Amino acid sequence: MSANTSVHTGASAPSASPAAAVAHLPLWQVLGLVTVAYGAGASLAFLGLGAPSIVVLFLPAGVTLSALILNPRERWPWILAAVALTEIAVDVLHGMPLRWVGGFALANTAEPLVGALLLRRYVTGPVDLLRRRDVVAFLGCCAGAGPLAGALIGATTLAVGLGLPWVPSFVSFWAGDAAGVLTVAGCVLAWRYQPRRHLSWTRGVLSVGAAAAATIVGFWPDGVPLFYLPIPVLFGLAFSQPLVLTLTAGLATTVAANLMTSTGHGPWAALDTSGQMRTLTLQLFLTTTILGAWALAVEAAERDRARRDTSVERAARLRLNALQILTSDLAKAATTEAIARVVVREGVVLLADHGSVAVVAPDDREIVMWTTPAPSDLIEPYRRIPLDTVTPHTDTIRGGRPVIIPTQDAFVAAYPHLAHAYRTLGIHSSVFVPIRAEDSAPLGALAFSFGREHGADADVVAFAETLASLTGQALRRAQAYERERDAAHQLQQALLPVLTGEHAGVRVGAAYRPADLAHQVGGDWYDVFPLPGGRIGLAVGDVVGHQVTAAAAMSRLQSVLRILAQSGQGPAAVLDDLDRASALIPDAAMTTVGFADYDPATRTLRYACAGHLPPLLVTEGGAAYLWEGRSMPIGIGQTGRRYGEKTLPDSAALVWFTDGLVERRKQHIADGMRQVADAAVSHRQADAEQLCRRLLDDMVGDETLGDDTAVLCVQFTTAEETPRVARVDPAQIRNS
Repeated sequence: MSANTSVHTGASAPSASPAAAVAHLPLWQVLGLVTVAYGAGASLAFLGLGAPSIVVLFLPAGVTLSALILNPRERWPWILAAVALTEIAVDVLHGMPLRWVGGFALANTAEPLVGALLLRRYVTGPVDLLRRRDVVAFLGCCAGAGPLAGALIGATTLAVGLGLPWVPSFVSFWAGDAAGVLTVAGCVLAWRYQPRRHLSWTRGVLSVGAAAAATIVGFWPDGVPLFYLPIPVLFGLAFSQPLVLTLTAGLATTVAANLMTSTGHGPWAALDTSGQMRTLTLQLFLTTTILGAWALAVEAAERDRARRDTSVERAARLRLNALQILTSDLAKAATTEAIARVVVREGVVLLADHGSVAVVAPDDREIVMWTTPAPSDLIEPYRRIPLDTVTPHTDTIRGGRPVIIPTQDAFVAAYPHLAHAYRTLGIHSSVFVPIRAEDSAPLGALAFSFGREHGADADVVAFAETLASLTGQALRRAQAYERERDAAHQLQQALLPVLTGEHAGVRVGAAYRPADLAHQVGGDWYDVFPLPGGRIGLAVGDVVGHQVTAAAAMSRLQSVLRILAQSGQGPAAVLDDLDRASALIPDAAMTTVGFADYDPATRTLRYACAGHLPPLLVTEGGAAYLWEGRSMPIGIGQTGRRYGEKTLPDSAALVWFTDGLVERRKQHIADGMRQVADAAVSHRQADAEQLCRRLLDDMVGDETLGDDTAVLCVQFTTAEETPRVARVDPAQIRNS
């Protein structure tokens, strides 16, 4: 991974504190902005927003409050000092006596200080003007308590310096400053703290322009009452647009209404009352209108928030339910491949549009990767990649930490050799998490990719890590099982006889499938071996039980049978001798054995069954079981067994199997035997190997067996024909 990309790992850094929201700006820039904005607003008040009365829309009150809230407290004395000096300069320039301007400077610095201190007592984080608690705190502290403190000082200054009545002066001072705080500070804080990700400047200009135009049109006619036109505009914006546009439009409406009134337009300019009462009621009308639109915006936001919360809760419930199903399916998956396919099929789709599972191969040199279906042939559903290749999966495995790729450009910068595939799939962001089992080294990696940028938020990463943990536990179990299975499979193959092609007159095929698929071992066996006089010995056996103990007994019985058959006087005598020898072999009691010898010269088959199912003879005329020569299982102590004898026609075949092939729940064994006979007749033209395969396919398929199964197929030929022997691996049968 290149060092200069925007790909990052681990958790995101915490966001800056609200008090330091604009702390990155140098102090002199902050003081310059505050001075210019405050001076312009104060001069505008002197130029006409207050008409001929002392009730003015004092916009600078909102400027100072916003500056305090958006800056750390160590800057507050500098900001307040700049405001005080600016207030004094503007007042003196507009002809106010110098001895009284100090009172107004004190009023206009104490007011924002009180409001900011109280607000920060109740709201320590970002001020969310769409949350009811924060709105009440802002209105009570900043538009209520702060202007009250300023009005107390300002009204006293007016009463003492100009001889004006204190109570009307107090009300007027408070109304003008509260309106300024509401419109300016509300607008500034909304722009600072409210999300504007999907806000377009065109829409913003049109919205604010519509509010200002509605105000001008509503206030312009003197005889037609249209002053209410801004109300539906603001209310409509509150329902349909972000709060920042609603409050900005409210500020434009307030300024336009005051300007129109001060120039003699609108219903308030025509009122037959004092100028103080006209401007006071105008501010109350505008404040009520803005607060109404604001309240609608808050209700709409809470409604949308409730819907989102409900949606998130529903999605979380569905995700949890799906995760439970996934956990259950992971518990059932026995192999690495099965687990990977479960995660790709059921896990990735819970979070992402596309994804993959990469598992470190046993040799630790490569990763094996399974992916979700892709619309492009650039991504194979299954592939192997060297572990030293530079990919997001290998980086995640080597680093042992999540790799988050927030944008498509970041991916292209980090992995330019994979850019074409990434773009073709329409992926714009991804997260890769390591698969672990407790504190082990990473076993692999999970990838979750999205068709949008920044798709991997904190919740997605947390859920992805949970899924990776579940996958890691399942993989650890599966890998232990696979190691045992491979070792047991090698053991079983070593125990079963190696059928050679040295037997003239026969073609042989054999197959074995244990009931204990977890270990690939069992107690059934088959055997074909040479006997004196050119004869051929055929054996099929079934030791009671499964797993390693049955396999050990099977191996000993098979070896003893081979030895006894070399000197035995026919199949019955061999089984009598085996019965006596079984007393020395643990776990050999009640073993069923079928043994036959075949003489290619005379085409004579002699056979005997010690509790075992009879052999099935397949000829051109059909199939029939050979029921002669039956006796009790090995270990009972029976002697004097008998055998059957049959001269075989040309092109005959013998199928001999253990009961696992035909025993099923809710089905009589005789029905299963008939099914084997029918299947053998239908596949009579197949060679011995194909016959074994097709019998297992027809009778077993992918079914989990309740007992081990061994099948021996022997095709009898003339002595001159070239013999052929095949043994069918059970894994090949299951995968065919």
